[in-house]
Amino acid sequence: MRVRRAGSGTTLLAVHGLGGSGRYWDGLADVVGDRFRIVAPDLAGFGASSKPRSSSYDRRSHLDDLDAAVGASRPVIAVGHSIGGTLAALWAAERPDRVRALILVAAPFPSADGGQAWMREGRPPPGMRLAARGFRLLLPVLSLPVGLARGYTAAISLDHGRQRLHARARTMWSLLHDPNLPDELERVREALVAVPVLLVRARDDRTVLADAVERWATLLPHADRVEVPTGGHQFLVREGFEPLVRWLEATMPG
Repeated sequence: MRVRRAGSGTTLLAVHGLGGSGRYWDGLADVVGDRFRIVAPDLAGFGASSKPRSSSYDRRSHLDDLDAAVGASRPVIAVGHSIGGTLAALWAAERPDRVRALILVAAPFPSADGGQAWMREGRPPPGMRLAARGFRLLLPVLSLPVGLARGYTAAISLDHGRQRLHARARTMWSLLHDPNLPDELERVREALVAVPVLLVRARDDRTVLADAVERWATLLPHADRVEVPTGGHQFLVREGFEPLVRWLEATMPG
């Protein structure tokens, strides 16, 4: 597992979104590295981490990898972008005694609707396999122009081209569509009632809509909510992580 570490102080476990890498959080380390130790893994199947065919790429395996990344650190501030926010919330709920705060950035709320059956196995049906093979071949080429258009840096964009499609499908199903998710989300509500939480998104985000924040707010009614006017799904990168930094300074002084 590739883990990017920078800074010193309280550990801040930073979880990237679907298809991304820990490199997404480099800008945050530049801003708060004098107060926080940023630990930003590439999840299995993504970025520079290994992509074994035998891996389940489910939330249990990802949660175990996050444990390995932070080791025995305590306290820990968990922050996740996009689907990484869902994973960060589940990780924090299993370790409330270690978690100092939770930050969900443009996090989708799980639908637990079962999704498409092929996603559960990570193998597209025969009719989709040719398209999937073409996507797999084109992804490294397209990742740079598509990533730049979406607001990523060139380095982050190239990391998107390194993801394994099997890992993408399995991770998405496990964190968004698995019918067993509601029970685990109830544990999030119960475990984090005394933990400071920030829910933040951009008003013009077309990937994760406002309804997702409303559902997280219902689950975590004590959470602070911030909505920035513009920036889309990648507003943190575009704004130099300022909304997150401002909340950390107000909530975690010293």
